[in-house]
Amino acid sequence: MSTRSSGEGLEALAVSAVGPDSRIGALARRLAALVTHRVQEGLADEGITDVRPTHLRVFAAIEQGPVRITQIAERLGSTKQTVGPLVDELVRLGYLSRLPDPQDARAKIVDFTPSGLAAATTAQRCADALDRDLTAQIGLQRAEHCRSALWELITSLE
Repeated sequence: MSTRSSGEGLEALAVSAVGPDSRIGALARRLAALVTHRVQEGLADEGITDVRPTHLRVFAAIEQGPVRITQIAERLGSTKQTVGPLVDELVRLGYLSRLPDPQDARAKIVDFTPSGLAAATTAQRCADALDRDLTAQIGLQRAEHCRSALWELITSLE
């Protein structure tokens, strides 16, 4: 019989079971989850409590300027059908807006509202501060090696 509470799913079990000998992918997922959690804590400290981890991914996908939902989906490795409801939610929350696409009157582009830009900027500031803290913890040379090794693995799998 399981001793986990009903609020914990298999993902929580998998995340808590990592150790120094775990698979690289499991360690990368755990680190990403911890970074995301810290970013959300930073957002909460600024009074932004309704941004979920999936919202942060959408923010990252449009940080370079207004885009169509299909471009967001492509950048996230997802589908328009999956991303559409997330964008709808972020529009309802006041973080994103849909605007007419100047190149195609039938299409819409998605962009940050002032509140969305403030939330995305705060999230980026939190992530940058955490990156500096992690670099200080392990040292600049090891951090550079870590980045290099991770990037090599990412590009080899793409």
